[in-house]
Amino acid sequence: MKILNIHGYQAKAENSVFYALQNNSYEPVSLQLDYESQSPEEVLHLLTEAYSANHCEAVTGSSMGGFFAMQINALYHCPAVLINPFTTPFIAFPDIPEFMRGYMRLTANLAEFEPASAYAVIGEKDDMIQTHDFIKDLLGAEHCVLVPDGGHPGSTLPLEEIFREHGRVFFGN
Repeated sequence: MKILNIHGYQAKAENSVFYALQNNSYEPVSLQLDYESQSPEEVLHLLTEAYSANHCEAVTGSSMGGFFAMQINALYHCPAVLINPFTTPFIAFPDIPEFMRGYMRLTANLAEFEPASAYAVIGEKDDMIQTHDFIKDLLGAEHCVLVPDGGHPGSTLPLEEIFREHGRVFFGN
């Protein structure tokens, strides 16, 4: 199964999520994105092209990538796994007003987000993201895997084990 994997801000395309998916016999498709120089609309365009061209069936997204994974879920009605998702990226770029407005425009797409087909992996010691309670309420406890000692980076989460134990539920395979 091909899964579009979307990295976080200033992270690498081949990240801990990429390798955890690969080590569980999934085929991750990852693009190297530059959230500082590519507009939010451009990032979404690149991701939708990659999702379609590679015949992906699901999406994962870490931190800022979680926002875009929600976008892909809203557009393609596919399974999504959000890893410490940053759901309010419009507050990340106050010095670049056009990016802030771009993220706000994309937020409208989330009216089509399907919580029933989404799951979250949340590090409970994540000191970077303050919106995890929102995600827990949106998805419901049964759609959240909480990692008590997990921090913000995916490397602090037992992702390989989580995908091994929950992959069939997450991705429906």
